[in-house]
Amino acid sequence: MYDYGIDWQEISGLSRLWKRTLLLVVLSVIGVGALWLTPLQGLERSTGLTALYAFRGIRTPPDSVVIVALDARSAQQLGVPRRPDLWPRRLHAAMIDGLYDSGAVAIGFDLLFEQEGDPQDDQALASALRRAGNVVLAERVVRHLIHAEEGELLAGMDRLIRPFDLLAEAAWVTAPFLLPKTLDGVFEFWTFPTGAGGNPSMPVRLYERWASHHGHQSDYPAGAGDRLALNLYGPFGTVPIISYADALKRFSAGTLLPEVAGKVVLVGLAEPNQSLQFDAYRTPYSTPDGVDINGVELAATAIANMAEGSSLIRLAGSSAFMLVCLWTAFLAVMWSVARADVAAVGSVIGVAAYGVAAVGLFTVVFVWPPLIFPMLVAPIVVAGIGMALKYRFARGRKRRLQQLIGNDERGGALSRLGRMLDTRPEGRVVRAVCLSSDIAAYTSRAEGMSPSDARDMLNQYLAEFLPIVESHGGDVTDLVGDSLMSLWVVGHDEAGACRSAVEAALQLNEKMNRIGGEGTLPTRFGLHLGDVFFGELGVGERLEIRPVGDVVNTASRVQSACKTLGVNMLASELVTRYLDAERVCAVGAFRFKGKSEPVPLSMLDLSDLPAELKHRFEAALALFLAEQIEEAKSAFAAISDQWPSYVPAHFFLKACVVPALRDGGTVVLTRA
Repeated sequence: MYDYGIDWQEISGLSRLWKRTLLLVVLSVIGVGALWLTPLQGLERSTGLTALYAFRGIRTPPDSVVIVALDARSAQQLGVPRRPDLWPRRLHAAMIDGLYDSGAVAIGFDLLFEQEGDPQDDQALASALRRAGNVVLAERVVRHLIHAEEGELLAGMDRLIRPFDLLAEAAWVTAPFLLPKTLDGVFEFWTFPTGAGGNPSMPVRLYERWASHHGHQSDYPAGAGDRLALNLYGPFGTVPIISYADALKRFSAGTLLPEVAGKVVLVGLAEPNQSLQFDAYRTPYSTPDGVDINGVELAATAIANMAEGSSLIRLAGSSAFMLVCLWTAFLAVMWSVARADVAAVGSVIGVAAYGVAAVGLFTVVFVWPPLIFPMLVAPIVVAGIGMALKYRFARGRKRRLQQLIGNDERGGALSRLGRMLDTRPEGRVVRAVCLSSDIAAYTSRAEGMSPSDARDMLNQYLAEFLPIVESHGGDVTDLVGDSLMSLWVVGHDEAGACRSAVEAALQLNEKMNRIGGEGTLPTRFGLHLGDVFFGELGVGERLEIRPVGDVVNTASRVQSACKTLGVNMLASELVTRYLDAERVCAVGAFRFKGKSEPVPLSMLDLSDLPAELKHRFEAALALFLAEQIEEAKSAFAAISDQWPSYVPAHFFLKACVVPALRDGGTVVLTRA
């Protein structure tokens, strides 16, 4: 009746598991992918990058760039206007001469000399530019937007503003420094801005000069419109800064600046006072009091990044999207194959590991990976969808369990079996004691009954049967017609599970076959121990929960052998080995139909078995097992004469007479 003979765990369980896994993966990836295409992706620039910088901390810049700050304090000390573009240009000439004499490799002026000034000062500055021969003057790109009459934006036109001719011709080169702005600040710069005709930017020009001087191999994207992501070193002042007034004071005293020798020097606005900053940009290192990073500091950062090869490698576009999708799929697989609590803990551990790896990549190899989506968005989306699907699957499983064991108002069996399936929703292999039971002569009893009367008879029977099984820790897991299959999962106590199953069988036997009463029917019982798959079987929506495996089939065959031997209870040696010898009576090894190995069996119901009968039967059986057939025949015949109602003796007497019933000392049952 329970001879399924199919590896349903592999064929059915795993296929459904991976179908559910695929469903969760697809839904999660679609959900996260859709969010990736929204403004939420901007969190990677604002929150994600800020978090990476926060975990990494301040990084020491290379000894290749120095800033000379045009700040308010210098203006006060020099007695000049606060606006640096109004300072006398003879001061800049003196600055260039001093920096050149101090050994500066290249000098960049992040200050636009668009208009002519005092002729003598302009000439002095031009002369200083020619003497140095290594100064880059700033250009500016102004974009004019063209709108239609209705206000629609039609196009944008860039105009390059260069220093006036005298200074432009005296300088080594002129170049712009353009920073793409976002709502979250600046994160990169153009190496060859298209607005400047695709010519190199100021940081590139200065870096080329430095690289040539030091024999450094240049390596940067050189196409028009190419960008490099800035790898910031820290807040304001992390890149070395020298006050403009202090530098001039030292030069006027005939002292050089050894700290600029062999380096790139950038002269520009570097103001630590937030209220005085106007050439400053928001970055992850902007301080809470509003102090941003000045443009000249960002230019110095760009040069330093190229000098040490530390520009950020940003994972963006398709590469970032692919990483986020793969990470989402990994989390989805974990949520599919593990219990919700295990998956939640696994997600936390996985997210923490991802965070550590991301910070490591950012710190060591300067890779800027996505952070917010893998560590926040994806886990939330996967957990939400995973919980919803688990709830849906759990409701279906609960419904099938209720179909199996009834409403279970006390919640015992339903709770136990539900927990057993939590780790493997489709089912799992467990070691268990199987109790197969079958109502004796049920067909003749049901003959002539109406279907409703037969149903009522079975319901009354189950009302007596189920509480006994459950009170001993077992669960009725299958009901087919008048046959029931009950399981005791072994866990860590195989002996305890066997004893509990035997005690339940003995109590059922006493109730059904001795005491009788309303709801009782004569029943045969067979017990066996082994590995059983318990879980869902079926295709599509036609799923049932039931036990499957060789042990289930064998337990059913053991129960069928009760009818052959004329007894109510039989158990295999795997079960009875945990019982005291006086509680069992061996009946030999039986080879069942379709089975190659014999199964040693014992009787369990010994309450009506006289001690002498038990002793003489065991002695006769020993002769049978030793293949002393004639001696065994005589012994079984004597027992049958003295106890004519003892069916096992009659059966073995027949086995001694009929060779087809035995194979050596093994009983061969072709029907059971």
